[in-house]
Amino acid sequence: MVGLFVTGCVPQWARNNDSDFIMRIAEVVTKSGSGGEGAILNSDVGDTFNDDGTLTVELLRKNPLASSIPVEDVLLESYQVRFFRTDGQNQEGVDVPFRFTGPLHTRIHAPSTIGETTAGVVVNIVRHQAKQEPPLLNMTRITAANGTAQFPGQVVVTMVAEITVYGRTTNDRTLTASTQVQVNFADFADQ
Repeated sequence: MVGLFVTGCVPQWARNNDSDFIMRIAEVVTKSGSGGEGAILNSDVGDTFNDDGTLTVELLRKNPLASSIPVEDVLLESYQVRFFRTDGQNQEGVDVPFRFTGPLHTRIHAPSTIGETTAGVVVNIVRHQAKQEPPLLNMTRITAANGTAQFPGQVVVTMVAEITVYGRTTNDRTLTASTQVQVNFADFADQ
């Protein structure tokens, strides 16, 4: 009974993994192929290039005052990007791009005491393949026989990209951290 009470006092963020660390994404800086930079990504569906982002991943000890702190690092192994819309239309390949997973090979040296260590990793938020598939392909401009531009689908669509980073300690314990980025899709060059 006492064990249940003690477990109930532990906050959810401290129970998200079985390692000695808390991993979180502290910052996202987006960068599209057009050179724009910020926290919101404007993705041009008319050009085929990846839209990337730089994640600042922080690593903190759950108990920095422990008497015995093992020396271990965290290897960031992969990331996943999943898109959703706030209007509930979320069928992959129809309403939103397909989710995808990419590799990471970044080692974060664990903090030995109070404080955190960080690492910056670059990830694809929108892959160029997604711009060649529905629904993004449906947003590109079509030139009619009389030379006027026509858009077969919506002109601008706002989605949320949920980015999840997966890591593993050198003691083989898993960690995850997630963040979200607003993505505005449009054929910006032709508007």
